[in-house]
Amino acid sequence: MCGGKRGPTRLGFAILLRFYTERGRFPRGRAEIPDTAIEYVARQGGVERPEIAFYDWSGRTIEYHGAQICQALGFRECIVADADALTW
Repeated sequence: MCGGKRGPTRLGFAILLRFYTERGRFPRGRAEIPDTAIEYVARQGGVERPEIAFYDWSGRTIEYHGAQICQALGFRECIVADADALTW
């Protein structure tokens, strides 16, 4: 899933993935990510921790990363058929 991503993009993506799998949502911004978590994920991904300063926490890239993560984990937006299936 991180294939082809380098530097801040790789680190940001990995942090989003880890945060989502643990909390079931994406972070609202960098402030929600403890420095110790960034250090840990950076070591795992072979990226320097300061690279996170260059990750864009708003815009198209983070939206695309979120979509990639949801797709890989099998999540999608609800549709009318889903609501119909849930009603008794």
